[in-house]
Amino acid sequence: MYINNQNQAINQTLFETNQTGVKTAGSATFEDYMEAIQSTSAIKDSVVDTSTEFTFSMDTNKGSIEMDLDNYFSPKSPSNESISLLDVPLLLPSAHNIDTLAKYSERKVKDLMQEYNIPKPPATIEFDQEGQLVLPKDYPYSSQLKHAFNENPQVEKALSTTAALASHYAGIMEGQPFRDEMSTARTQADRDRIVEKYSYLFDDNRPPIQIVLSFLDDGSMLIGGRGGTTSSNAMLKVPS
Repeated sequence: MYINNQNQAINQTLFETNQTGVKTAGSATFEDYMEAIQSTSAIKDSVVDTSTEFTFSMDTNKGSIEMDLDNYFSPKSPSNESISLLDVPLLLPSAHNIDTLAKYSERKVKDLMQEYNIPKPPATIEFDQEGQLVLPKDYPYSSQLKHAFNENPQVEKALSTTAALASHYAGIMEGQPFRDEMSTARTQADRDRIVEKYSYLFDDNRPPIQIVLSFLDDGSMLIGGRGGTTSSNAMLKVPS
């Protein structure tokens, strides 16, 4: 399994992955995310072990939490009980989360292909700006795969969440050099020079980033992207 890391523009959004929408958090920074990851790492030690095959330690805004991803992505029955979003763990766009979700999604797609007797996966899977599934026009098993997703929406949801977090993580990482240089700037002139150097990061009209989930014939999944203000491509192999 591979993740194709491409430098992306800064994106100040926090994904609430139980919903299809995006919750903006304009004041959130990469340091805020990392502080949330590290703040309560001992939480999982106090929880009764209810682990399943698909229970993983995930980075959330409430610290590192053991999460059953099958349960997390499964459709929920309507409830009259009010739920505060402050009580819902939000998956953070960390490298660990993307690695874990990519492996989980790849496994689920392979299982789905076998269950529905679909000979091969599509070359790519994407999600448009409205979160709708996009398959290649020439994929011969498009109707079968869409039918499988309709009957197993949790698999499609896992894929869309993986793509969303990967997009956000790439944007955060592109802004890291800017933050590094600003942290060592000694004069206002230095800061002005750095802001000018990275001015493209603050361009509201920069092209959007489109995450592409690519599949090999054996079902192995790669995460890549196109568009945005990319200046270089790098392939990162994720240990299996």
